[in-house]
Amino acid sequence: MGDAIRHVLILGCGYVGERLAVACIRQGMQVSGTTRSAERAAELRAMGVQAVFAANPLDIADAVLADVDAVVDSIPLNRSASAAHAPQCEWLPLLAPKLTGLRWAGYLSTTGVYGDAGGAWVDESWPCDPQSPRGLERLVAEECWLGAVACAEVFRIAGIYGPGRNILDRLRAGGFRAVNWQPPRYSNRIHVDDIVGALMAAMQAPRAGRIVNLADDEPMPHAEYVTQLARLIDAPQPILLTPEEGEAQLPPSVLEFFRDNKRVSNRLLHAELLPELAYPGFRAGLASLH
Repeated sequence: MGDAIRHVLILGCGYVGERLAVACIRQGMQVSGTTRSAERAAELRAMGVQAVFAANPLDIADAVLADVDAVVDSIPLNRSASAAHAPQCEWLPLLAPKLTGLRWAGYLSTTGVYGDAGGAWVDESWPCDPQSPRGLERLVAEECWLGAVACAEVFRIAGIYGPGRNILDRLRAGGFRAVNWQPPRYSNRIHVDDIVGALMAAMQAPRAGRIVNLADDEPMPHAEYVTQLARLIDAPQPILLTPEEGEAQLPPSVLEFFRDNKRVSNRLLHAELLPELAYPGFRAGLASLH
């Protein structure tokens, strides 16, 4: 690849971004990270991140933009009660020309762009047919990055879990409800540390225009997943609802998550970035959550 990455800019430095920032700093990289919160900016500075208080990426100083050689976009969609919107199409065409030293960019997307696959295995060649506004807008943002930045790559991420972001406390509290879908509907997940590992590997071995699924080795029917997880942590067993009960009792945001039934293939992730995951399945990841 040539010279190592020197200065990484993380747009929207949240749960994944802060862990990526720490990994980059350990590798001797300079890291700038944006946030909309002054309190969050202070937290980032305490980690060694050069915090940039910016409501919009176009608020970032031109000198910072010209100095970075890698960018990770982890900015979430703008969401309202009835809609979702990818803001990238507004600011990225104006931002890209200012990134004069850029050698690598990664956009953090979602496996939701594929839509429903009826439980089939889905790799990066699967045609995207998102049914949700969230999936549609994520696909728009992907296309914005791939169209505006020649060195951009896209990472389609399954359900993220890790320390401080998991369902263990909700299971332990009892009364956790899940739907026993028939036929089963699969859920897919990945530990935050493996997301960071994949991004670090991509920076070292870039491939412009690459799209990679980030998911672990163990997609599972969701009801089976939460039942096994509760057993492993000695929590009360979840309440398994019929599909009809689920439609009546669970909020639309939860039901939307399960409308897309697919098993996400991570063969390309293994072939090009991470031959082995730190947490190939949820049992391996469990110990990191305590």
